[in-house]
Amino acid sequence: MDRRRFVVNLVSNFFSALSGVGISFFLTPYIVAHLGKEAYGFFPLSNNFVMYAGIITTALNSMSSRYITISLEKKDIREVNVYFNSILFGNMLISLGFIVLSALFCLFINNILEIPPRLFDDVRLLFVFILFSLIINVSSAVFSVAAFAVNRFDKLAYINIISNVVKLCAVAFLFYLFKPKIYFLGLVTVLTAIYMCVANYRLTKRLLPDVVIDRSLFSWSALSLIAGFGMWNSIIALSNVINTQLDLLIANHFFGASGMGFLSLTKFIPNAIYILLGIVVPIFLPEMLKAYAQEDLEKLKNTLNLSFKAIFMVVLLPLAVFFVYGGDFFRLWLPTQDSGALHLLSVITLLPFIVHGTVETVHHVFIITNKLRIASIWGIFIAVLNFVLVILLCRYSSLGIYAIPIAAAISGVFSHLTFTPIYAAHCLNEKRSYFFLKIIRGLTGFIFLIAVTYGWKRAELITVNSWFTFILNCICIGFILLIITLFMQFDLSTLSDGYKKMLKKIKL
Repeated sequence: MDRRRFVVNLVSNFFSALSGVGISFFLTPYIVAHLGKEAYGFFPLSNNFVMYAGIITTALNSMSSRYITISLEKKDIREVNVYFNSILFGNMLISLGFIVLSALFCLFINNILEIPPRLFDDVRLLFVFILFSLIINVSSAVFSVAAFAVNRFDKLAYINIISNVVKLCAVAFLFYLFKPKIYFLGLVTVLTAIYMCVANYRLTKRLLPDVVIDRSLFSWSALSLIAGFGMWNSIIALSNVINTQLDLLIANHFFGASGMGFLSLTKFIPNAIYILLGIVVPIFLPEMLKAYAQEDLEKLKNTLNLSFKAIFMVVLLPLAVFFVYGGDFFRLWLPTQDSGALHLLSVITLLPFIVHGTVETVHHVFIITNKLRIASIWGIFIAVLNFVLVILLCRYSSLGIYAIPIAAAISGVFSHLTFTPIYAAHCLNEKRSYFFLKIIRGLTGFIFLIAVTYGWKRAELITVNSWFTFILNCICIGFILLIITLFMQFDLSTLSDGYKKMLKKIKL
């Protein structure tokens, strides 16, 4: 792996994720204070509906990067153009269907969701804008493949950062000049979708100048090939939606807009983690695809191992701090809400990820080796199990809103400790224990970091009573955990070589 390109991609994508999370961090308390948690809850719910629609588009777009990247690796430009145009026009056909479905949904939205009368018109407008942005994103999805194919994730990161800055400025402008409305967030989403479409198109022309948009290059056979293999990814996407994106809809049904709004506030940290993962994890996929195309399984497994270490440092390390200091975070962030309940709900929601996050990139093994059928069937089984557990606990237990993340935690941990590591090892012709050992090592390291953080908190070296002391405290304990993590994840020779290279760079 080109380590310089990897570092550039990782750093730029980290700041891209940070900009997106930062917007939610500043906007959420402002919206809750001005519009109430009930109104705020409909914004993440509307985004969940985008995820529902993504089940259909996943069949094409999840495999587009695979086929285009492999064709580029073979230097077959005509094949690249056939795949590119087939996916582009296929997405446009799907968008036409979404236009009809979106119109019907917005027309009968009062029959689908429980919406307080005072919010009805605003919520309907919110969904109109969000679904319109979905149509734009689906139509232009293939333009983001270029950066993936040539391993220039930093270019996508720059576009995302600019998009997030535009979003923040536009929201601030609208909320300052006009009376705050929840549908302003939908309008801004449309504006950023248009910007992303134009920016990604221009990036495609720059990175892949030989790619042209030509309807004559559209191929039903190529479209069928990609959609046929991608169909299993759609099934996996369906299972993921049931597992992680139906919670607000279920909360709206069982606990009303108020319960849904409260649960939506706990999604900030999990969503921030998944945004970060969505940027960090794909960095490794091009190298893994190339290794698989070259039949170099050793290089593939080495890249996987590097990805596990990167995820531990970038994602699990800060989560260890959140598990201990999450109550203080919510107390400062949303002072009018129950910080203890928000912290507990967030921790329960994150439990499945903590188990599987140590080997998160293992899901790419199914895509790379094109062994998605069995993984998809298992995903549907877990999704059905989760859905049944949620309904039973919501209806018959006294857990209240806690029933939703508890059911997801039970089914998620069960899946991540049984099928996923075993079948991924099978796909790589490894022993069944191959990924289990890595999960155990990752969990042991994570628990140790939590213990260190808890010991730091008990020492009360810094009293957390403001954002300044909270951030100062997190920086101090974060630095300590970083040093510990470096020694846990890398051997002394690797650390020594890295230190020498860093000194050389500084001298230069």
